[in-house]
Amino acid sequence: MAFLSLTQLLSPSWVLPEKPIPPRMLFSPQNPNPRLSFSINCTSLLLTSTSHFRPSQAAPNSSSVTTTTEIGDGASTLREICEGHVPEHILRRVEEVGYVVPTDVQRQALPVLFSGRDCILHAQTGSGKTLTYLLLVFSVINTQRSAVQALIVVPTRELGMQVTKVARMLAAKPLELGLEQKSCSVMALLDGGMLRRHKSWLKAEPPTIVVATMGSLCQMLERRTFKLESMQVLVVDEVDFMFNSSKEVSSLRKLLTSYSSSDNRQTVFASASIPQHRRFLYDCIQQKWTKSDVVHVHVNPIEPMPSCLHHRFVAYILTLGRRDFQ
Repeated sequence: MAFLSLTQLLSPSWVLPEKPIPPRMLFSPQNPNPRLSFSINCTSLLLTSTSHFRPSQAAPNSSSVTTTTEIGDGASTLREICEGHVPEHILRRVEEVGYVVPTDVQRQALPVLFSGRDCILHAQTGSGKTLTYLLLVFSVINTQRSAVQALIVVPTRELGMQVTKVARMLAAKPLELGLEQKSCSVMALLDGGMLRRHKSWLKAEPPTIVVATMGSLCQMLERRTFKLESMQVLVVDEVDFMFNSSKEVSSLRKLLTSYSSSDNRQTVFASASIPQHRRFLYDCIQQKWTKSDVVHVHVNPIEPMPSCLHHRFVAYILTLGRRDFQ
């Protein structure tokens, strides 16, 4: 798995690459016209393994579920959306890396998230979901408190390392804040890591933000190494991947209902693909994974990928090549 540069991670939209791009991307490369952010779609960029997703069979019919799909007239810059919520030094850092114009999912979801409501971010890979929930996290945490205030659960170590890298880059304390302002610490509690070292860190001075895979997280919670009583935001990234394993599903349910309560936190689910998303919304409310007024932000691509492609030109060239060598 190749890692991405910060420029690739923090740019607003897809452009046609010269070389194949790995299927897991947090953000998309720079595009001078971010309004055309969904004009190109590739099957290799879509997240897979959703065939085992089995939500409840009952169809939802609840007025408390809100779905947002249309792009409305709003703020033209991320600063206009985030001012008054996100600290100034975080906004400056976002602008320094070139993230000025919000993507469609950011324009729709950030006002909802800043209002305190639970949210399901449903948009394709590269649409800016990761920066969206990170801006929420930085809007609610208090660096003066020594406690885990935000938990981001990811399905793989590779994705966790990328999210951690972006979070640490945004959280870096500028020099002008001085020594009286504590910096925001970000822990990567990922499978294959040194859990003993993380245990010592958690006991000495708990980090503000924890990015964790489900396996390592459950080990720490079962050992009571740290508690989630101070957690204000819970993010489950690529939630559809969690339903590929019965063990992951069981651990996720325990995290959502036993180790913490939806009444005491703001919950965000993010995914590029949620089959039967209305039923998933219904399950979120019925199982009390989220509050009853959860908002579903669903941004569809402008030009969706055709269901079937025929590479006839490629086959013809290969036929000519074989004939030339006979």
